[in-house]
Amino acid sequence: MPNYVPYLILAVVSIIILMNLIIRKRQFGITVLFLSFSGIVYVGEFIVMVIGNCYYYVPEVLEVRYYDNVLGAIVSNLFVIPVLGMVVAVYQLRLRWLVLFAMILMGVGELFEWLNIYYTNWWRREYTFISVMIFLFLSKFWLRSLKLGNKWIRFLSLWMQGWGGAGTVMYIMSVLSIRHYEYGFFENVYRDNIFISALMGMMKGLIFCVGVMFFQKLRWRLLAPALVFGIDLPLYYIGVLVIEIPFLIYTIVYLVLATLLLCWTHYANSFITKIENCFEFKKQ
Repeated sequence: MPNYVPYLILAVVSIIILMNLIIRKRQFGITVLFLSFSGIVYVGEFIVMVIGNCYYYVPEVLEVRYYDNVLGAIVSNLFVIPVLGMVVAVYQLRLRWLVLFAMILMGVGELFEWLNIYYTNWWRREYTFISVMIFLFLSKFWLRSLKLGNKWIRFLSLWMQGWGGAGTVMYIMSVLSIRHYEYGFFENVYRDNIFISALMGMMKGLIFCVGVMFFQKLRWRLLAPALVFGIDLPLYYIGVLVIEIPFLIYTIVYLVLATLLLCWTHYANSFITKIENCFEFKKQ
């Protein structure tokens, strides 16, 4: 069996669960919360996987091994864990469900190790259980706080979904050999690129968030795509950002993608603002 098949199964199951949530609640905006949760998990993965080098995914889809590793992480971080967080938050599930989900993910990790499609360095199964439990508890708290109108949680939600989107787009651009960063933080140039991309993605997500939340006029919001492009220019001129296609084409592609991310962030802000009317919690 090819290595990617179990990863594909997890991704498909997660998408089906997410679509079921959207249909049942009749709220496409659930995807905003889903992406916010993905951004939160991205932060954790950035610390433990990119910086800490704690484990390694092997879906064997991409030729560049580190990008292949990140692709495996995306299945977990963009799909599986955030979707479970959504289920827990929307239905406000009790402790027994959280424990069950954490144990299932711990078991999936064991299965993937047995299949030799996932390896651990210093990570242990107990860490998986603890980190998943913390995230699931956080998910319940997060949605409750949004319903209560907590401005900080609303700000962080918008930032996290923005950074998750920006980070994913930057990863795709790296995989497609459109551009990459290189500075020398790590010996592996691809790990170096993912590290810098993550930091830049967080910064760009913050710019989109601030642009939408604090500026109402369109002309000021449209400065956000130009600004996220502009903060890359010094890195380009000193050689940290390497662009592998003609600069004009890169500029057009980048600004189009940045504008789309800005439009999505505008929609996300609208949904988060009225979220207290969107859900009826159900105790399980």
